[in-house]
Amino acid sequence: MNIQSNKDIKASVYKLAERKANEFNLKVFIVIFVVAVLSLILTFLDVFPIDELTMSIAMGINILLVLAPFAIYLVHDKIRKITPSVLEAHYFKYLIIGITFVGMTIFVVLLSFHAVLLLVIPMLIASQYKNNKKLVIWVFIITLLMVPIGVYGSYFFGHTDRNFYKGLLTDVEAQILANRVQLIADNPYRLVELFTHYALPRLLCIVCIDALIIGITSRNYILIESQADLSQQVADDMEKVNKMQESVIEDLAAVIETRDVDTGEHVIRTKYYVSIIAQLLKETPKYKDVLTDEAIEEIQNAAPLHDIGKIAISDTILLKPGKLTPEEFDIMKTHTTKGGEMVKTIFKNFDDDTFLKEAFNIAAGHHEKWNGKGYPKGLKGEEIPLSARIMAVADVYDALVSKRVYKDPSAPEDAIDLIISECGEHFDPDIIDVIKANRDLFVKIAKEPVDLSLIK
Repeated sequence: MNIQSNKDIKASVYKLAERKANEFNLKVFIVIFVVAVLSLILTFLDVFPIDELTMSIAMGINILLVLAPFAIYLVHDKIRKITPSVLEAHYFKYLIIGITFVGMTIFVVLLSFHAVLLLVIPMLIASQYKNNKKLVIWVFIITLLMVPIGVYGSYFFGHTDRNFYKGLLTDVEAQILANRVQLIADNPYRLVELFTHYALPRLLCIVCIDALIIGITSRNYILIESQADLSQQVADDMEKVNKMQESVIEDLAAVIETRDVDTGEHVIRTKYYVSIIAQLLKETPKYKDVLTDEAIEEIQNAAPLHDIGKIAISDTILLKPGKLTPEEFDIMKTHTTKGGEMVKTIFKNFDDDTFLKEAFNIAAGHHEKWNGKGYPKGLKGEEIPLSARIMAVADVYDALVSKRVYKDPSAPEDAIDLIISECGEHFDPDIIDVIKANRDLFVKIAKEPVDLSLIK
């Protein structure tokens, strides 16, 4: 199994946290969209005494803004199906926060001074993401700037505030921008009044609320850090189990090697061949989704156990220099069933069901044949597990090109020809296709020492 570094694990946790934050904030945008539509409807019903054309333009802009992230997500993820998801893109959160600022400012300007508290929403949106001090500071500063902008914008363009205009303008007169501008021209001090009576109290409220939000953001960061540390601890435990598993496999291979030097070297070489064949098969359309990196690693790690059952075979038969008698061969064939039983017994407490399954399939099934004439069960075609079919080719190829007590090695070219001739009989045609397509590669690696650094 692949064990991630502490840095990789934290990066994965942060990426997941940001994706979840983007998903949540898109849901918030749905609420903002509904509010924008509702505000437009209330204007046409004369509940909000705001110019209908102005409101229509403003809310139309707001609706388009909140729909923009959904459009990007739809095109990127659903239509074009580009990976990784746009929800994991670094810019996406800034897009959402920026749209929120613009949208909330439009609400503030049109609906009245009292709506200024909506400007805490950008900070709430930002708080969904992992703690980013620069982001929080910038959002806080921009919020403080937008409060007076919203108040002054509301004075000139928004819903009339009767307390401010009382005795100066009628409600009808207050709808005309020129009248509002004239009031300031007649008494510039009213700009100060706007700030002290409307902007300042709301600024203080927003500072208090944003301070609380910053605290929540910091707490979220602590939780994410704790989650990353916990994930690292789990990964460390998994790595210990993985190392123990590999150690047991290597020890078992060493036991085999003490009985048969050829078999011990065979364990290393076949693991190499299995890895190469699996990687080549992965490049084919049929197996690209089956042979994932994780699946290949499990098969590769299980490969050394294919001949574990030979431990139960006597030296008289295992090391016999000549051809085995039919009775001796029947005994030799039992190394497959015994190997499967040993895998189940030895690894029954391993918390890796996939490895156990592949190790059993390889140990018990690597002598099955595509035409159903193999042993121990006489499985046919794709009834034979894929890992066992891969192992069968690797096992035979290495046996052919290696010296044994009962034979001299064959030339790699001859061994390849023999294996190809067994296509559809002994071996899976799909595997033989990749062998034929990479014939020179297999000839080359049979003539060179195995590069153990390529075996993870």
